[in-house]
Amino acid sequence: MKAQTFLIAAITAVIFFVPGQSFSEESITVIADFESHPNNLGGEVGVYGSLEPNWEDKNTPFSWYYAPDVPGYDMKNVHSGKQSFRLVNALGSKKSETWGSFSIDMGPVTDAVPVPKKVKSKDISGFKNIEFWVKGENGGEKMEMVLRDSHAPSYMPQAKISVESATKEWKKITISVAELRKSGIDVKSLDNIGIAFGADVGNGPGATVYLDDFILSNE
Repeated sequence: MKAQTFLIAAITAVIFFVPGQSFSEESITVIADFESHPNNLGGEVGVYGSLEPNWEDKNTPFSWYYAPDVPGYDMKNVHSGKQSFRLVNALGSKKSETWGSFSIDMGPVTDAVPVPKKVKSKDISGFKNIEFWVKGENGGEKMEMVLRDSHAPSYMPQAKISVESATKEWKKITISVAELRKSGIDVKSLDNIGIAFGADVGNGPGATVYLDDFILSNE
């Protein structure tokens, strides 16, 4: 029995140990699946400008976690699990704003007392892509990815990357880390990724998309 156990262990070592190859980086890291708050890396999630909700009005569609307790909830608007994140332009507390953005902090909150909160920068240089899923309420909704690294002089985006318009079916969006490098972002020190979804990118009042499953991928 001992000889058999030793043989199995030896075979396992041969299969999984490849000289010169590193297994330190996982093939996939989940940034946000919206099943809980904050995001899966410990950072905050927020909506700003024309996406800010009117928390007193729960009957008008609003930007925030799309969960089973949201009026009119429909599982077709969730890509996986039970929740997604909904963006609704210009129906909330700041209807007249010409810009609106959704934001994901890329690290755990290290100091929750000061405002704005400080987060640890994320090194994504070992990954190939940022991926997420999007579904439009009517199709044709427009988006831009916005990014900021630890060298940013303010909380304004440093780079904007074009994203395909949404369709009425779930669609995967893939942004290569190489493209982030070309845009001038320090991919070893990423602080924030987001989606611009206001009038500034071409959306009218009531434009709505559902977002889900933001990941870092090597696939």
